[in-house]
Amino acid sequence: MAKSDFEIVSYNRMIDEGKFRQYTTGIHSMDTFLFDDLKEIEHENLTGMSVAYFGENILGMFALSATQTQSIKVDQSSDKFGKINKEYDSIPLISIDHFSVNKKFQYDGLKSFDEQLRIGTLLMHVVFQKIVDIRTVYNIGIAGITVEALDSAADWYEKQGFSYLNDYERKSIKSCYTMVCGYQFIEETFLKVANYNSDVDDDIIKKYYQKSKKPCCFEIV
Repeated sequence: MAKSDFEIVSYNRMIDEGKFRQYTTGIHSMDTFLFDDLKEIEHENLTGMSVAYFGENILGMFALSATQTQSIKVDQSSDKFGKINKEYDSIPLISIDHFSVNKKFQYDGLKSFDEQLRIGTLLMHVVFQKIVDIRTVYNIGIAGITVEALDSAADWYEKQGFSYLNDYERKSIKSCYTMVCGYQFIEETFLKVANYNSDVDDDIIKKYYQKSKKPCCFEIV
């Protein structure tokens, strides 16, 4: 499956509330957020939930909002944000307030790697594209993404390019961890994915490539 195989709609454009209620992440606290808290938070414009459909099935969801973080002048985060992390007290970020995959489409330990749907990774690439759009299409400054990752998901976020905000987060034993991903990695990942996706128009790739300040890692043909 490719990300072009499914449709992304906003939560407030959903037609079938019944299908939404049938959705489960497999984690009680995340389901509680969706069914008890989301509608009010959306109404107050505190977050924006996007829903990924494949046919009549909801594959997954992610909610984003604007935020900022106090800059950590040491530790791993400096590698993600470069010199701005050392020069500024806070930096603009997008917060992932919710990120989940439908329980029935999640990783299946009985299947080989090639058989996995990898819906989570595909959805993260959608998030990455939105971040690149914010910077290059709408010309709004953005330094990266932050997320409060559940303990069970921290390793997965690391595989997607996130790192712990600081050494305290990395070494602590907690139920969730503050993790970050810098814009440079996000843009480079978006361009790599777009380049190998035959459904993406070459003009779109060229547009992002021309706006990038650093040489790209592939040739546009």
